[in-house]
Amino acid sequence: MSDDSGSRTAPSPFAGMPADGTAEFDAFVAYCEAHRDEALPALPWVAAEIAAASGFAAMLRLVQRHGGRRIYLPRGAQASHARLGVELSAAARQRLLERASAAGTIEIPSAWSVVVALRRVAIRAAVRAGGDPGEIARRFGESEADSRHANDDPAPDPN
Repeated sequence: MSDDSGSRTAPSPFAGMPADGTAEFDAFVAYCEAHRDEALPALPWVAAEIAAASGFAAMLRLVQRHGGRRIYLPRGAQASHARLGVELSAAARQRLLERASAAGTIEIPSAWSVVVALRRVAIRAAVRAGGDPGEIARRFGESEADSRHANDDPAPDPN
């Protein structure tokens, strides 16, 4: 999606994780990729590691399938793919294994926590782009005061 200036805008409504295989999912992924520098630090660490190394589509599919759960991460690429249902890059798998528990598990953030983090990124981008606070409030389902103060809050620490 783009506005009159041709820059990528947040999917509307930005109201949750769209189903994989839909145009909405593709738009959500494209938005995340277009705002990569803002999105990665806003995400929980597991989501950020996967998105950085394997792409936002892989990360979103993983949190849709396993979000909110602790899951065993096999060391091998094929076993990992079979277990997770998502193909991770070797770099992403290695980084996750380095930070996995002694039992080899990682905690996958909930889909909701990822959507909320990305929603905050989209609100900040809309405010920085000079969007009307009333329109931003309506688009994201928040008050105008919240829209005006979106850039007051620092990005959450992903660790």
